[in-house]
This record gives sequence, structure tokens and C-alpha cells, in this order.
Amino acid sequence: MGRGSLRRTALLLLVSALAACSDLAEASPLANAYKSPEALAEAVLVALSERDDVALRELMITREEYETLLWPSMPDREHMPFDFVWSVTGPRSRKARGEALDRFGGLPMELVSIELGDEVERYDDFALHKGATMKVRRGDTGEEGRLPMIDVLVEMGGGWKFMNYVE
Repeated sequence: MGRGSLRRTALLLLVSALAACSDLAEASPLANAYKSPEALAEAVLVALSERDDVALRELMITREEYETLLWPSMPDREHMPFDFVWSVTGPRSRKARGEALDRFGGLPMELVSIELGDEVERYDDFALHKGATMKVRRGDTGEEGRLPMIDVLVEMGGGWKFMNYVE
């Protein structure tokens, strides 16, 4: 086997190993979904430490995912139009992300635990875990506390995302 073939083989093995180590849930119909609540929580901490609003936004259910994957199964659809629900959810989540970035952006934090809460709404294709909390520790002071920006996680097809962010 020549040097070029060895390099290509080594590169393919490296790419395969990196893909296998990824915390993204590739089989989930949700874009940018993570394999576990812990991996999702870790991604939030990285986004906050890097002051990355785009990354925070990508960890939350998109309008299209909500409308096409979740909304058709939810009981609220019979009482109110989706556009109304999103007109409330979207701006509140944007505001909460901004507040979280202002308050916690750039701080070194590590995950202590994530609790999913006791209330789970199960549907045919997904589950909503309500009352989720995330306990973190500041790397610079050791202070521990609850990160107040989450409360509902969506589990779908082996992937996890936030339903929204809360103020």
C-alpha cells in the first residue's frame, strides 16, 4: 500500500472516529439534536461561554420543527392557531436567550446535573419533559446554582432539544 493510500485510510479512520464521538443524534428528525439531556446541557454551557446566540438558537426547536413535527399531535391545536402560539414562544425565547447571554455569557461553567422533572407528556413520536432544571458550577468561583433558562425538553427519535427558553 502506498503512502497516499495510507494517508487516505488514516484520514477516513479519523473522520469515522470523530463522527462516532459526536454528541449529535444523527437519526433524530430534529436538526442539531443531542443524544442525551446531558450532552444538550453541555452544548448550552459552551454556547454561553462563547457568547454564541446562534448556537443557543440551534439548540431549541425551530418554528418548522414545532409546526410540522410537534404541533399536529398537541391538544392545543384544537383551541388556538399555531401562528399565535409561535408569536408568543418565539419572542419570549429570543428575549430569554439575550438575558442569559447578558447574565452568563463568557462565564466558565460546568454541568453538575440536569434533572428532567416529574411531568412527562408522551405523544406517539415524541415526549415533552416539563420542569427540567440544570445545576451548574462556576469554574472561577466554585459557586453552584440553577441555570434558569430552561424548563421543557423535547425527546424525539433519540434526540434532545429545548422546547423554548424561559425568562
